[in-house]
Amino acid sequence: MKMMMKLLGAAFFILHSSFFISCAGEEDDIFDKSAAERLNESSAKYSARLEAQPNGWAMQYYPTYDDEAPYGTGYLILMDFNPDFSVKVAMDNNFSRNVYWEDTSAWEVIKDNGPVLSFNTYNRCMHAFSDPEDILWTDESEQSEGCAGDYEFIIVDAPEDASYMMLKGKKRNTYNLLTPIEEGVDYQDYLADVKAFHNKVFSANAPTGCYLCFGPDSIYNMDDGNGGVPNIYPVGTDAIANESFNPFLITKRGVDYYLRFRDAFEKDFMEGELQELRYDSIQDQFVGVDEPQFIIKGQSPYDFFTRIIDEQRQRWEWSDALAMSDAYAEAYGTIADDFKTQLKYTLLNMCFRVNREILTYRIQYKSGKSTMNIDYNFSMERDGESVTFTFDSDFNKVSTNTRELVPSVQAMIDLLQQRWIVDKSETSFDLSRVRLVLASDPNVWFTMSLV
Repeated sequence: MKMMMKLLGAAFFILHSSFFISCAGEEDDIFDKSAAERLNESSAKYSARLEAQPNGWAMQYYPTYDDEAPYGTGYLILMDFNPDFSVKVAMDNNFSRNVYWEDTSAWEVIKDNGPVLSFNTYNRCMHAFSDPEDILWTDESEQSEGCAGDYEFIIVDAPEDASYMMLKGKKRNTYNLLTPIEEGVDYQDYLADVKAFHNKVFSANAPTGCYLCFGPDSIYNMDDGNGGVPNIYPVGTDAIANESFNPFLITKRGVDYYLRFRDAFEKDFMEGELQELRYDSIQDQFVGVDEPQFIIKGQSPYDFFTRIIDEQRQRWEWSDALAMSDAYAEAYGTIADDFKTQLKYTLLNMCFRVNREILTYRIQYKSGKSTMNIDYNFSMERDGESVTFTFDSDFNKVSTNTRELVPSVQAMIDLLQQRWIVDKSETSFDLSRVRLVLASDPNVWFTMSLV
């Protein structure tokens, strides 16, 4: 027994000694460099990753966590980091009549309890958000701190493949995502492209809002998207009492447009979270990148078209200035020619409008300096996706005489007396224009504008 205890004791001593020898070796490996050396290596590593994208980055920049413009608005800033530690920065300054700004300054990854990207000489684009003298952001009569934004950013995440970078404002703690810009893309063209898409989908003049859908039973209105700080609140509730703002920005990667909210949505009824969506041009909707069941979509063209008819406040107007198929353009052009040759009138437009609760097909023309109308009474049946027009009667004697004198008018009435599918013109996010497509022949269609 004593011999056994001696052997066990010896074994324990050997193992114990080996353990400390091993730990001492590891400690030498970990601490063989000074803090300054490690920070220098870190600075060089992240500098190389910033330089790794040959055409630079698109930065989704948020000055603060406020929910109102300009402090809460997101700004798309493009930046190209060069090995000589110069950086080209570009932006479309929405608060200066949409003027394109571009400036070059110095940059550096400094050592400050971790790597920090610093724009360490004045750059018109970056420092406009923090310059107290910049009156674009605040009232001149008040003490100003610019837009109270950052020009130094903690590098939070920067994968080795330089596929993205996540920065955090050193002062305001806002998270700002960087994504690569493709080689050969001109900065001014990129910003103009993204802005045109944004204004098309979230038009300031759109008569409709859109919907943020977390599921069939969890649908939210998303109003006032043009300014980038939409009010998002449950459908069927009061917009003011339930207001909630979440800024977003749109970027482009390849041929795809992405919408990313500043703050991710996390709700009790959700499985997963929603922050970024990709625009699906076929479906005409934004689809969650990580959670495809979450979407942003426009309103139904059919619902909106018929609602305008029901409200009797506006009219749906069309003319040869709007897009129409060749087949429909031929019928429209024949009436224009007949008015000119037979009646000495100039055809201006056509429309559907409600007059004293009667749907009226109106032909508007010019006689000399006077604008005149010819009306025909119609009715309209609905089936949930399409409408069928029926000619009921002439509005007056002038209507009868014109129809009998100009056969192309009767031909147009006959053409309209069919079933038409109500479709979007370009996007269901903006239904100020819709398209009527003949159900029996999709090659016959015309565009109507809300007036």
